[in-house]
Amino acid sequence: MLTRGWALVERGYRLLMKPYKILASLLLSLPFLTAAKALTFSDVDVDGNEGEPDYLYMSSSGTSSWNKTFNLLSAGFDPSSMRIVSAVVSFAFADDHNDRSDNKRWKKEYVTLSVGGETPWSWLEVDGSHSNSPYSYDWYSTSLSAASLDDLQDGVIAYSVEAEYNDFYLKEASLVAEVEMIKVPDAGATLGMLGLGIATVFILRRQMLKGRARS
Repeated sequence: MLTRGWALVERGYRLLMKPYKILASLLLSLPFLTAAKALTFSDVDVDGNEGEPDYLYMSSSGTSSWNKTFNLLSAGFDPSSMRIVSAVVSFAFADDHNDRSDNKRWKKEYVTLSVGGETPWSWLEVDGSHSNSPYSYDWYSTSLSAASLDDLQDGVIAYSVEAEYNDFYLKEASLVAEVEMIKVPDAGATLGMLGLGIATVFILRRQMLKGRARS
């Protein structure tokens, strides 16, 4: 009778062990799941926010340069616990459509765009319209190279817009970055929970062995 009773107890113990094993597996994998979580950070310039203009009129004979930096730190990016895996820069333009000359070349606008130490577009012809914005803007986007991503790992990267010929409106400059976590803030709590679960299992096992020895 006692043998049958202990058999039932051991069966119950095995059933009790299952959830703890599952819990241990989940707790051990939690840091890796957290580390793989992807986040997105962005910075948009020339959008009328943070004291910036809603648009910027540029001309090769007037305001010919716009030199600034994309800054992800103000958006919450933390270089000590995050790593940038990819990023896309975008620029939007619109033409003033006020050129009165019959010369076709005079009616064209050209711009050079640089990001970090690279120049994705040199003497790029731009157009675009103010109506039905932002869909009618002339948009140009590209992914940052590996070298530029390394430059961006501190959360900041410089860019410039140069009016090479004629005039146009810079309507927007933006950076969107995909980020991964490289540190787990709650690693201590995770290990603590794992230790508590294991300790509980050992205590139960010890009590069961003592009870069996007394019988």
